[in-house]
Amino acid sequence: MTRSIHKATRYYSKRKKSVQIIALLTDFGSRDQYVAAMKGVILSINPAVQIVDITHEVQPQRTRQAGYLLWSVYKYFPKGSIFINIVDPEVGSVRRIIGVRTNHFTFLAPDNDLLDFIFSEEKVMEEIEVTKENAKKYMLGEISSTFHGRDVFAPLAAHLSKGLPLKRLGVPLKPKSVSPQFVHSEEDTTNCCILHIDRFGNIITNLKMNDTGQVIEKLKVVSVGINLISRVINCYDEAPTNTPCLIVGSNKLVEISVKNKSAAHLLDATLDTPMKVYWQ
Repeated sequence: MTRSIHKATRYYSKRKKSVQIIALLTDFGSRDQYVAAMKGVILSINPAVQIVDITHEVQPQRTRQAGYLLWSVYKYFPKGSIFINIVDPEVGSVRRIIGVRTNHFTFLAPDNDLLDFIFSEEKVMEEIEVTKENAKKYMLGEISSTFHGRDVFAPLAAHLSKGLPLKRLGVPLKPKSVSPQFVHSEEDTTNCCILHIDRFGNIITNLKMNDTGQVIEKLKVVSVGINLISRVINCYDEAPTNTPCLIVGSNKLVEISVKNKSAAHLLDATLDTPMKVYWQ
């Protein structure tokens, strides 16, 4: 394994090395060894890189939730950061792995809808399909059909952090167009949905509003399952006790919260709970 990790390092012998950041987003959780294995591979190839955990608590196979969580943080990272994003219901199948370079960042992900939030607002400078023919010498020697995070994503990101051009890992793809990911008004065609439920039980939706005034102006009622929510607040402490309320969160998305309690628990809501908006 050591030989396979280091066999591609000649490429960098004459290149200036710089400290970079690799950020990890997965549904692997924190109780198992999977994340540690990925970090071990990355550091074996580039000991100078900084590794940042975005989260490993994405609900299993929830690619849209992962896409939202990535979208909510990526813009706050330094330019040049590399993002490994692994929520992969089809690992080991014929699904593609893609690499995407924007003006300031590089993303590696399975070819599912995980990067749609990025595609919807970032200008794509380069997109490739990772191919075995091009990338094999940068992967680990033996590739498991169940753990591409360790054997494919981690080593490729580590080599990219040392200056390897993305184009060396595969063949060009035409950047895909995606539908809008957020709902701004009644005219939007995107379905309203729950994107995430945070640890406090706040329900984060894909309704995007600038401020409380816009919520009051545009929204009449939001339904979550059989529950109707119409009370609008500016901050969590304004909410009456045991009353679900609408609030604009830090990412300009409408959230449903309950003061000092879990809105998700009170409303019996999950990521699959249907949501509907009644407009003014």
